[in-house]
Amino acid sequence: METILELKNVKKTINGKEIIKGLSFSVQQGEIFGFLGPNGAGKTTTIRMIVGLMKINEGDIIVCGQSIKNNFSQAIRQIGAIVENPEMYKFLTGYQNLLQYARMQKGISKEKIREVVDLVGLTDRIHDKVKTYSLGMRQRLGLAQCLLHDPKLLILDEPTNGLDPAGIKEIREHLRKLTREGGMSVIVSSHLLSEMEMMCDRIAIIQNGELIEVQEVNAFVSDDQLVFFFETGEVGIEAAQWLENKYEMERIESGFTIKCSREDIPTIFKKLTECNIAVYSAKPMTKTLEDKFLEITAG
Repeated sequence: METILELKNVKKTINGKEIIKGLSFSVQQGEIFGFLGPNGAGKTTTIRMIVGLMKINEGDIIVCGQSIKNNFSQAIRQIGAIVENPEMYKFLTGYQNLLQYARMQKGISKEKIREVVDLVGLTDRIHDKVKTYSLGMRQRLGLAQCLLHDPKLLILDEPTNGLDPAGIKEIREHLRKLTREGGMSVIVSSHLLSEMEMMCDRIAIIQNGELIEVQEVNAFVSDDQLVFFFETGEVGIEAAQWLENKYEMERIESGFTIKCSREDIPTIFKKLTECNIAVYSAKPMTKTLEDKFLEITAG
C-alpha cells in the first residue's frame, strides 16, 4: 500500500528542552491511525509540525512524497486538519464559512460543499449562524471544512469532543467510509480510548516525546483470559490444587481467573464437575485498549 505520511527521526526542542525525541513512523493509504499518549506526551506538538504550524529542528516529514521542510506548499495541499478546536467566523452561517474556506483552493464547487455538508449531517442547520451551534455542531462543520479539497490525509485532534453517543457513532462511520471507499488516510488523536479501539486500524503510543509502541489494534487487545464464575465463590481444595498446578490461576470474590487455551475448556469443565463444583458461566476476558494503554504508560 502507498505510504501517505512518513516521519523520519523528527525532533523538536523548545526553550532548550527536547520535546520530541526522534519520532519515526508511517501511515498507509486507507487506514485510520490512532495517536495516543498522556497529557504532555507531545501529540499536539507532533501534529503541529506535520501541518506546518511548528518548525522541525531535525528529521523530516514526508506527505505523499513531498517534504514539509523543503516543499511545504505541495505537501500541505494533501492534508486536511483540525488541531485542537475548529475555529469559525461565528457571525457567519455555516455555509458562508465553507464558502470562505472554499476560496482558498481552486476547483471547489457548490456541489462539493453540499456533498460534505450532507456527509457530516449539517444539512438542516448549515444556513444558521455558527454562534448558535453547539460544540458538536462546530466539530461537524470543522470536519466539513477539512474535506472540501479532498485531502489524502485527514488529521483530527479530539474529533468527537462535545458529541453525544449518536454523533460519535456517525463520525466513526463517516471516517470508515472515507477510508474504505475513498482511500483517505486518517490520523486521530483522542482520549476516548474505547472509541479509538472501535475506530482505528493501528495505534501509536508516545510518552515523553518518544515512540513507545506501534501495533494493530487487534494486537493491543489480544491477551485473552478465560474467567469462570461460581455461585458460592469458593473452589474446593482438590480442584484448586489441580488448577494451580496446571494453569496460571487467580482467585477472585466470585470465582477465579485462569489463563488457558480454548482447547483446555472441556477438560477444565470435566474436572470441576467431578469435584462437584457448579459452573454457571465461563467467558473470555480480553484486555481493552485502555488497559493496555495504562499498562504501557504506567511509570
